[in-house]
Amino acid sequence: MKYVVLIGALAASIAVPAQAQQFSGFRIEARGGWEEVEAKATYPNPDDDDDVDGDEFLSGSESDSAISYGIELGYDVDLGSNVVLGAYAGLDFSDAGQCSEVVGDDLVCADTGRNFTIGVRAGVPLGDTALLYAKGGYSNGRLEASYDEDLTDNDDATPGAVAQVEENFDGYHVGGGVEFALGGGLYAKAEYLYTDYGSRSFLLDEIASDPTLRIGSNRHQATVGVGIRF
Repeated sequence: MKYVVLIGALAASIAVPAQAQQFSGFRIEARGGWEEVEAKATYPNPDDDDDVDGDEFLSGSESDSAISYGIELGYDVDLGSNVVLGAYAGLDFSDAGQCSEVVGDDLVCADTGRNFTIGVRAGVPLGDTALLYAKGGYSNGRLEASYDEDLTDNDDATPGAVAQVEENFDGYHVGGGVEFALGGGLYAKAEYLYTDYGSRSFLLDEIASDPTLRIGSNRHQATVGVGIRF
């Protein structure tokens, strides 16, 4: 009987680490899903007077939903005590775009491009095949913005834009999700991510004596992904 117990204990000691290793090692995945991008614009009110009550700044914000898609590379390590720690880098794309009225019919329009992320994640196994995790890190997003005078909101590019900029915005992202081991190194995941790119200031010399236009952006993403772990 004692030999049966010893063999059972040895088998258990081998099986448990093997199960934990399902969430360890190098991984690569493809992902896609839905996202909502919001653009905010703030501009000094040209009609504001110190002797008259009024808003010192005019502002507006608009949001747009679109499909996002990309890839992520990562490496995870089982630290024991039901903790998995990893690092990752990702690249995704979106065709979201939005316009916001600032002064009358003046529009600030922004289109998102590629988004690069790098960060860390920490997870807790749920049984043998699921990993619940939280993640966060640095984001760098490409934003194309334009300021148009006395125009209406439409999808056509406007050649008469007063200012056009194409800039990289630095920011941060936080989120979490669940990863499911499918066997043979394959896995699937569902994830939510919030990204804040902060804001940037631009000078529009043709518009006002203090022509500072401030543009900011953030995004909400809900994605699913499939990958393989080596």
